[in-house]
Amino acid sequence: MGQSEKGRVEWVVIVGFGLGARPSINGNLRKDIMRNPIVLGLLFGLLLPATHSVAADQDADSKGWQVLFDGKNLDAWNMEGQEGVWVITDQGELHPAKSGPSIFTKKRYCDFVLELDFKMGPSAKANSGVFVHVHKMYDEVNTGMEIQILDNADYSVKWDAGNANGALYDLVHPTMDANKPIGEWNHYRITVNASLLTVELNGQKIVHADLDRWTKAHHNPDGSENKFPHAIGALPREGFIGLQNYGGAPVWFRNVRLKPLSDRQPRFTGAEPIEQVLGKPGGN
Repeated sequence: MGQSEKGRVEWVVIVGFGLGARPSINGNLRKDIMRNPIVLGLLFGLLLPATHSVAADQDADSKGWQVLFDGKNLDAWNMEGQEGVWVITDQGELHPAKSGPSIFTKKRYCDFVLELDFKMGPSAKANSGVFVHVHKMYDEVNTGMEIQILDNADYSVKWDAGNANGALYDLVHPTMDANKPIGEWNHYRITVNASLLTVELNGQKIVHADLDRWTKAHHNPDGSENKFPHAIGALPREGFIGLQNYGGAPVWFRNVRLKPLSDRQPRFTGAEPIEQVLGKPGGN
């Protein structure tokens, strides 16, 4: 077999294996392939791993999940002004290494399920939060909603307080104590769908809120007061997702992912003054 003919056969075999075909080759050609390190390297060093990766990506896409943080990079997050603040640890965990701004997604989201793991450092006033539907970055408290992360014992806060771990901060108290010991990983599953918001902590539903019931600033449906300057039910039903940096308090995050629940797309950019995007409860 001439050199040029041998090269053509090698190319056909490589393409055939890459596409999952089963080419028929004779014994002499098989020996030539086995003696050729370039062909073997391409077959086993490139084609098989690539096929494996594609299959894994297709599996993730088929389930509808979008990875926001997997321990490898912060591509989904706005890192402007965050140098040395939010870091990825050697264990692949997201951590506020020092005092600084909260961190927000680049994209805005409407209806979704958000899942993540979080862990707090012991005896160190651990304090953080997960913000959803934030209209304006860095004004997350007044233009979004927070699911609290807190070392209850270190702050002498009872598990069912309005600022306890798992609370929809200052709006809805947790209905049960589903907390794991400080230093262990907890899991949040937060669902925001139209006017409904639920929080599951370690598999237990602890918060359920119909945002349409919040019709006045500073007032909750049960008659209690909150600190927010706008009726929560009037906030846009869209926005950024944020993780709070509370003075560099020790908290770690991992396995952050999101699954959209509708085809609804954001209408705003976050640059608009909050007063211009407020709606009527139930009319967002």
